[in-house]
Amino acid sequence: MQYLIRKTILVVIILCSASYLMHPVHAQSPSPGLMEKIEGMLIGSAIGDAAGGPVEFVFPPERSFWSTTDEKIPLEGIEELGRLFILRAYPKKAEPYAQWESFAPAGTITDDTRFKMIFFNTLKNSDVELKLENFAQEVFNFRNTLQEKYKPWYDKWIPEIGFATRWVLGERDNAYPPTRIWGGIPTMAGQMPFLPIAALKPEDCEWVYRKTWELDYLDVGFAKDINAALVAGLASALQENGDWQNIEQSMREVDPFNFSEVPWVPRYSNEYLDMAHKFVQQADGNIARLFEIMERDIGARTWWEAWVPVVVVFACAEIVEYDPLASMQLIMEFGHDTDSYAQVMGAFMGAIHGKDVFLQDMRDTVNKAMKNQFGQNVDDWIKIITEYKSKMKDTF
Repeated sequence: MQYLIRKTILVVIILCSASYLMHPVHAQSPSPGLMEKIEGMLIGSAIGDAAGGPVEFVFPPERSFWSTTDEKIPLEGIEELGRLFILRAYPKKAEPYAQWESFAPAGTITDDTRFKMIFFNTLKNSDVELKLENFAQEVFNFRNTLQEKYKPWYDKWIPEIGFATRWVLGERDNAYPPTRIWGGIPTMAGQMPFLPIAALKPEDCEWVYRKTWELDYLDVGFAKDINAALVAGLASALQENGDWQNIEQSMREVDPFNFSEVPWVPRYSNEYLDMAHKFVQQADGNIARLFEIMERDIGARTWWEAWVPVVVVFACAEIVEYDPLASMQLIMEFGHDTDSYAQVMGAFMGAIHGKDVFLQDMRDTVNKAMKNQFGQNVDDWIKIITEYKSKMKDTF
């Protein structure tokens, strides 16, 4: 009898250990190479955008059992959440800041990825020195690259951005200084085009921070620091064995303008990282409680302020033990600016784990939609990055 009991206990231990090791976070797999991680970052961001676009600002958001129960989420629940993450068609008409096709097919991206297209046009057409003015000009040049059916949507999308862009280019008619854009709200706009900067020099997080700051005329105030720190963290994720601990360490320590030393004022990027951890601790493993806390205490007015993706992404990842697809699904279930939050989460997860963390079919669907609609996709971006890094190497 005792033998049977011991044997049963041993079997349970073995099965539990196997389940733990098969979990995406704990499974042992070959470490992806740099280019695979860069591709993962790029396609992950586009997948997050395309997945979040159809449910952006839908209220109330569709939520699963694990984000509505008062139970703590177990390992099986995390795995179940990951299986729920899908691409879906758009149930709504075209919008200037969202998708530019009514009832668009699954895999269609929004302005979060269109902004990256503008960045890559800049990279393709630049010499080694990536300049603010070049990026600003490509914002206007983007219209000429579009299919005719998209140009009216560009014209509806560009006005507020155009005021600051003309100012940066030296114009003063129909132009306003960047400090006026979006009424001076510190936004997450710089997180849309500039995440790929991390791929240019992932070994040098400070260079990545400075270049993001230099190009980001779309943001004001402490948003510039938060967004540049985020890209520096992403560069750290691209490094060999990069993980969430490395990401957060870089975001806190890469501080070339010494925001952390300003008297009387906290560094906001650190404050919001602390907030994310505090919310998860208060939620104590319960996702519904985490969502309630974030809704109540995150301090958002528009839900696209700079700090919101930081808190949402880091909190959602931590509460599901940094499981890639479960983290992505939680973004969908939390709601609000889902495409913007998920494009950041997808970039981090792809940078850490490589492109294969996302199913091939999902990657193909987004790449095909991007190519059909806008004439470029992640495959083209990889070529542009490779050519640009080659020019950097030849120059320096």
